Amino acid sequence: MAKTGRIALLSMMASATIFNGALAGTIEGTATYRERIAVRPGTTLFVELQDVSRADAPSVTLAAQRYALTGVPAPFELNYDDALIDDRMQYVVRATMYQGDKLLMTTDQAYPVITNGAGNSADLVLVQAAGQGLASLENSKWTAVGLNGDVLNAERQPQIEFAEGGTFGGTGGCNRFSGQVEISGNSINFPDNMAATLMACPPSIEEVEKQFFDALQKVTTYAVSGNSLVFLDEAGEPVVNFVRTP
Repeated sequence: MAKTGRIALLSMMASATIFNGALAGTIEGTATYRERIAVRPGTTLFVELQDVSRADAPSVTLAAQRYALTGVPAPFELNYDDALIDDRMQYVVRATMYQGDKLLMTTDQAYPVITNGAGNSADLVLVQAAGQGLASLENSKWTAVGLNGDVLNAERQPQIEFAEGGTFGGTGGCNRFSGQVEISGNSINFPDNMAATLMACPPSIEEVEKQFFDALQKVTTYAVSGNSLVFLDEAGEPVVNFVRTP
């Protein structure tokens, strides 16, 4: 073999070693759902590893994989670059299920992995995203427990309440708000010009309220499962998680 050929081969081998060494981490698990519904032909499962460390910023996807779904529980595996991981940060796995472009199911909670003793495996449970239209939210009240992928620990948690005909109202933790929401199937659209009071509150409460109002503007779909409600953005990522308020 010519000298130049040997150099090229060694270079390729070194590059492959560096590349393979970078992808040092693997998340394994399963995805399933509780409903007795057969998996439809053409259904896909999309699984993501996300960094959700920053409460004031969108989550960052570190690894993702799409699978053709033929049955559940479905195994999955995500390979990630170990150099992207910081022991001080928080990482979660989420999943969505699609029929073409239609969102069928989604995880309605975050599944921690990698840091804080969470390990490198997760068994995900998805819930139906296709609600019963407006009727599934009418005359219900909800308290926010998660915001932008992180657990919400606030002095005053935002709440939202739906009346008949799409009328809604609530509190961001400081100010009251109200408006008319558009709901069709599992699609939901909040107005840009919601009516709201203008009270002054402590900075920590105002910051949570601002994040909550900003999150409502990102919402495109929702899912209801028992006493849980999740608002999702156009990418299918949860932006606000709620529990039903008696």
